[in-house]
Amino acid sequence: MAARGEVVEEPEENVDPEPSGGGGFLRRLFPPAPPLPGRPDPLAGFDPSGPVRPIRERAFLLRHNLLAWLGTGLVAFLGFFASFFYSSNLLGLIGTFALFSALIGAGWLGWQRPTLFGTAAALVSYVFTAALILFSFSQLGAGPDAFGTPAGVITQLFLQAAYQAGLGFLGGWYGGYLRRRQTQISVDTRRKR
Repeated sequence: MAARGEVVEEPEENVDPEPSGGGGFLRRLFPPAPPLPGRPDPLAGFDPSGPVRPIRERAFLLRHNLLAWLGTGLVAFLGFFASFFYSSNLLGLIGTFALFSALIGAGWLGWQRPTLFGTAAALVSYVFTAALILFSFSQLGAGPDAFGTPAGVITQLFLQAAYQAGLGFLGGWYGGYLRRRQTQISVDTRRKR
């Protein structure tokens, strides 16, 4: 066909381009999952103009999906409370399982930003648990000096909050990753039929 002067058109192959940003062990272990199909823009109605956009954006997302972080945060609170007070028996084990499941569920439900919702749920559970523990000890007659110096107490509370926030971040990330992968598997299965 080229000898006769006709243009040879090569059929286009549907090959996805290689993802930029290089590979690595974590990319091979957890390949990037596609965005969820059929979902609306999570920032629809958000005004991007103005100061401190990243903070306002996160507050907007949290305000529009309360169940994803408050509901799961309360379940995580019950799990954290049970794992703290009943750590030596079966109830403590069930509480730990509920805590991690709730943080993963926060990432699953908060598909807009899974790590944000997981971290928020973990901090909700931690604040409720810390307040309940401090209140219960104060009802038993423990004064401020029973916990140590104020700087020591604040340091311990901050470190525990950072630890819980880290667990929430990882749990939320994993929940969001699972949801995207499950959606991708479902779409691939429907295409094969």
